[in-house]
Amino acid sequence: MIWIIGGTKDSRDILERLIKETDKDIIVSTATGYGGKLLEEYTENNGNGKREIKVISERLNEEQMKDLIKENNITEIVDASHPYAINVSNSVIKVKNETGIKYIRFERKMLDYGNDKVEKFDSLEEVNNYVKGINGKNILSTLGSNNLGDIKEMGENNNLYVRILPTTDSIKKAEDLGYLPSRIIAVQGPIDKVLNKAMLESYKIDYLITKESGATGGEQEKVEACRENGTTVLVVKRPFVDYGTVYNEIDDLMKEFR
Repeated sequence: MIWIIGGTKDSRDILERLIKETDKDIIVSTATGYGGKLLEEYTENNGNGKREIKVISERLNEEQMKDLIKENNITEIVDASHPYAINVSNSVIKVKNETGIKYIRFERKMLDYGNDKVEKFDSLEEVNNYVKGINGKNILSTLGSNNLGDIKEMGENNNLYVRILPTTDSIKKAEDLGYLPSRIIAVQGPIDKVLNKAMLESYKIDYLITKESGATGGEQEKVEACRENGTTVLVVKRPFVDYGTVYNEIDDLMKEFR
């Protein structure tokens, strides 16, 4: 059985390819119920009945990971988690080292921003410090709901807008932290360049905050919209993890299963 560690569009694309091109049983895990619903919807529409496909929607600690591997006779792990979900990847790598199971990492290809109006930072704290020197500007965060508390102070001297998923939990979290409805943009990605640019123009965004997530998942379209609108991009750099075997293209990854 193959275990796909999901939570990204990449993981759904990998699942699609494995369903079409192998006859192996598959488990896909995601840390959130929202991600699980997307996967369940996909498997219901695309399962071919020839193999077992399970979806797990919960955060697993290292012991739970070991139990999952043992109970399901997992022989291969494909880590397609988000590039910033380093705690998940570090735990899986530790379990892999202890069990000797085959581990493959799928990492989104890095994006060539090609834009003079881009500032890169090693941490979100550095972005906060940078924004402290800005006053009266319109700032859009596309970091999602997990960082709402970390960036709240950016709205003290600026107009801070946050783009989050249109789920009850995400919106409630924003409201509980004091974000006004007029500052919340709830939408499911990936978002194309046209809609990105429309948002930037409508809210007169001077600065957009994003993560160095990679060329897939709408990042390219987001950056292109900023370039055309004259919006400065503030990028939190991707953290480094020693994954071992890493693939940036799904075609190359699939060679491991042929």
